[in-house]
Amino acid sequence: MRFVGALTFALPLGIYIRGKRLKPFFVLSSIAVPLTSIMIIESIRLSIIPLIQLAFIMWGIGMMVMRVCSLPFIIRSTSEKNSTEALSLSASTWSLSTIFSGLIISGLDWISSLEIFDNNFSFSEYNILWIITIIGLSSYYFAMKIDEGGNEKPIKKSGIFSLHKNYDWKIIFRALSPLILISIGAGLTIPFVNLFFNSVFNLSSSNFSLLGSITAILVFIFSLLVPTLRKKYGYWATIVVVQSFAIIFLIIMSLTELYAYHSYALFVAILAYILRQPLMHMAHPASNELMMNFVGKKNQELISALSSSLWSASWFISAKIFEWLRLLDFRYYEIFSITAAFYIAGVILFGFIINEYEKNKNKSKPVLPIAEELSID
Repeated sequence: MRFVGALTFALPLGIYIRGKRLKPFFVLSSIAVPLTSIMIIESIRLSIIPLIQLAFIMWGIGMMVMRVCSLPFIIRSTSEKNSTEALSLSASTWSLSTIFSGLIISGLDWISSLEIFDNNFSFSEYNILWIITIIGLSSYYFAMKIDEGGNEKPIKKSGIFSLHKNYDWKIIFRALSPLILISIGAGLTIPFVNLFFNSVFNLSSSNFSLLGSITAILVFIFSLLVPTLRKKYGYWATIVVVQSFAIIFLIIMSLTELYAYHSYALFVAILAYILRQPLMHMAHPASNELMMNFVGKKNQELISALSSSLWSASWFISAKIFEWLRLLDFRYYEIFSITAAFYIAGVILFGFIINEYEKNKNKSKPVLPIAEELSID
């Protein structure tokens, strides 16, 4: 249900926020997400199905507002010198929040096991969700601390029928083409990796959650390495090479299903999964920066909204495709191989975009007069 809200409102929001201050949207999101989380918790406790569905839609809209506004806000607030650092830090905070949430849940669960409370109270799942939601309310304070300055340029209002004139649609679709392929492939795999390990290797949910915690730590660390790698080796190494290694590890992980009867197969699958996760996520900050720079300033809000919508739509569609393929008795390695094919096509398209972007960037550099070049030398 949360995908419905994102799909419905992301594109109109991307058009609306062009040239506008983004602080009000972050403030709105910081209030909406915790409040709708409370609605979800209580409606589930009371088993009110219509309220559960409404709360998930509203929660999806709140998260969508934050995601759509975050990329344009970072690009607006940074320069070319530090935009990679800002985008990498933004990406790493999601992994860091996963780590902290896991520590909070484990810590409160451990405290409950000490039996220091009476029988009328314990840190149940309900209580833990309330605690995490209350912590989430602190985001309102940080949203209010945002200072955008006064450098926004007003954009002339125009009707919906002039949208084709206000945006460079050919550039936008070219920039989105690799993201479309990668997001469809990701939707066929990422939500179902836990099922893969459980069905093929009988790995319990608790053991897989521990595996997820390890990969979250690695994703956080690898994300912080992106600025150094991007500035030293460029987009080719940070996106194409890194994602190529991630695809290789995905293929290795999927093929372990063919020899799962061997004792070492589980070790190989876990190792490949642990390496694949941070490598694939490592490319996201650089690919987001490339996409925003490639389309230009006037298209950035719209492409941020479109990319958010694409992830939501593709994961919803991919989930249906996965269900259909499983009904046709496709094995996990076959479905994950389809993911790898989508990834490979997406990475190839990223290569074309990088080449075009670097050529355009070199053409736009001013040519110094010979006298100036001699003086610089």
